[in-house]
Amino acid sequence: MQFKHVVLAVSGAVCAWQAQAEQGAQPPGVEEVVVISGDKLKRTEADSSASIGIRNRRQIAEAGQNNIEEVVRQMANVGTGAELAIRGIPLAGPTGSGSGRTISVTSDGVQQSGFAQDISNLPVWDAERVEVLRGPQSTNQGRNSLAGALVVKTRDPQDQRDFNARISAGNKRSYRAAVAGGGALAEQVAAGRISIEQYRDGGDNFNATRNEKHWDKETGHTARGKLRLTPWGERYQALLTLSESKYRKGDAQVEAVTRQARERIALANEASAIDNRSRNMALEQTFALGGADITLLTGYAHNRYTRASDYDYTELNQGTQTGMRKNRELTQEARANFATTLAGNALKGVAGVYYGRDTASTDDGFRVPVSFVLNSAGQCPSAAACAVFDSDFIHRRNLENSRTRNRALFGEADYSVGALTYTAGLRYDAEKQTRVVGTETTGTSPMAQMVMGQLIGAGIFNADGVRDVSSDNKVWLPKLGLRYALNGDWAAGATAQRGYRSGGVGYSYQRGPNAYAPEFTKNYDLSLKGTLPGNFFLAANLYQIDWSKQQVNISRNTTIDNFVVNAGSSRLRGLELEVRGMLTREVEVFGALGLSRSRFIEFQSPLGDYSGHEFGRSPRQTQSAGFSWKPGRALLNLHLTHEGGSYSGAENEERNGGRTLLGGKTAYTFANGLSVFAQGSNLLNHTYITSGAISTVPGRHNVVQGKGRRIAFGIEGRI
Repeated sequence: MQFKHVVLAVSGAVCAWQAQAEQGAQPPGVEEVVVISGDKLKRTEADSSASIGIRNRRQIAEAGQNNIEEVVRQMANVGTGAELAIRGIPLAGPTGSGSGRTISVTSDGVQQSGFAQDISNLPVWDAERVEVLRGPQSTNQGRNSLAGALVVKTRDPQDQRDFNARISAGNKRSYRAAVAGGGALAEQVAAGRISIEQYRDGGDNFNATRNEKHWDKETGHTARGKLRLTPWGERYQALLTLSESKYRKGDAQVEAVTRQARERIALANEASAIDNRSRNMALEQTFALGGADITLLTGYAHNRYTRASDYDYTELNQGTQTGMRKNRELTQEARANFATTLAGNALKGVAGVYYGRDTASTDDGFRVPVSFVLNSAGQCPSAAACAVFDSDFIHRRNLENSRTRNRALFGEADYSVGALTYTAGLRYDAEKQTRVVGTETTGTSPMAQMVMGQLIGAGIFNADGVRDVSSDNKVWLPKLGLRYALNGDWAAGATAQRGYRSGGVGYSYQRGPNAYAPEFTKNYDLSLKGTLPGNFFLAANLYQIDWSKQQVNISRNTTIDNFVVNAGSSRLRGLELEVRGMLTREVEVFGALGLSRSRFIEFQSPLGDYSGHEFGRSPRQTQSAGFSWKPGRALLNLHLTHEGGSYSGAENEERNGGRTLLGGKTAYTFANGLSVFAQGSNLLNHTYITSGAISTVPGRHNVVQGKGRRIAFGIEGRI
């Protein structure tokens, strides 16, 4: 898709603009009743004891936010530094171990896999709502949701026609152009909607070795189409969603030893970039049957990721790495929601079945000096002794095909007796993984081939070949809760539930194949939710997480090898507090506070005893506050977010400082509906590190910094 095509579409719409007031929008002065998309029992935000952060379409637009990262960083105990983290638990886990993820990322009912989970490249154009469910969603969502879930719901087609368009340009050679619209194709029978967005960001970094500006530039686009069919009115609905998202990103690492990190200078002598393409399909069918509401949800996700980069990220000729990964995931869920009475008291529940099949293929290549391989295997008596091998290289190709099959039965119910509501839930999850792993090793010189042959002969590395490994795990995931209505406006709750991340199979190129079991958490939540005077909604949660059978990587060098075992345990404690409401008829405010403390109780690694250490990439606190002021046709929005510092890894040696970011938007809407705006992020141009002390060559390291100031000006309108 060419940028000029999107610009022409936007410009044509703007030139012919005829304003119409958007109907059906929730007035900002009225507290919206929100049914949580990520809750299969269809609770409202106020009726749920879960800790939830929510932003709706209006709030996202008023804040001038472009992607999921910008939205969720305003929520309590949601970190967005090196990667998404909830309650101090990073997406890849506290040690980056295991094949599964700790957070489920879902868009329009389709669980995102692989690098489609990159929240900085998940746009929010035409999004209806973004939700973060903090705490385990294992009973509700199953695998890969031990820390929580991120749920994105985009706008569905309606019979009423509408059309939106927006175009903006800013510093760092950035632009965004987007259109969205839809309406009835056949009144009361069929409706459609499409949305398209394209963007570019020129980046902040300069590569001095290659003399390349915009070393970390980003480009991408997203296209989505929806079709809603209601041939028998409200008795049946089918919603089909098709989407494609592509992005390309340069490398974000910069030199931090021979150069000042704040200079944002990269020294890699090899080209570095990643490309990702994801295509999703979802078919959701809903109808009533026998007094229950039936939902049939079919999802399909196809993700393809490729990368090419400098292995050491320096000006030295120390090798390259390439990678390709394909994921195909098919899911099918059938569930029934019901509401009835039992012994004269209200009972509502959900029961369902789930099936998922995920296939993946990986092709990773490493071209590294013999000296590096000897050092990583602990075979270098000194740096000087191995320096003679710096000009000899080994090329290692790691091939893998995997298949994961997941089956589940689940149910959850609320039973209300007077002011008390009892909750019980249970999920049975069965998962089988198989992996076929192969390696191909060659040397660029007779010396390299001889050294590698000796390492294999000594049993330090496994010989090339193809190996099959598999695992089969079955788990029960119970949930119990109690909620007490203090009065008409306030309720307190307590919940205990079991969370898990699935086990798997791995292959260490030094130790060979191995299987590891699931890891589990026992989670305890206390909640208090209610309405303060002035229609302010407040939600507070206090939690403790006890983590057992933790999956940890005990490989001596985690860059080129992984050996995952269940050998850790830990504890986390914290709280979340969020409040929002109308200060006056024109001013809406919000605030959020999150505190999190993590500690390994037991974690023995070949590199040291990390017991008592904090998790890496786990901020201790998050805070945010902001307001939207709308006098007449004008808008002023400002929001301040703070994320505390965190250690780079479990060794707790390098600590990244915290960051405070100011963002906002100002806009004016003319009588014909056309609006002009200016928006920005990191307006104070704060310099901060998201990933620190990334080892490159002995005595040197790189860091990754957050984006600098971004300011954009644009026009937007809707029919």
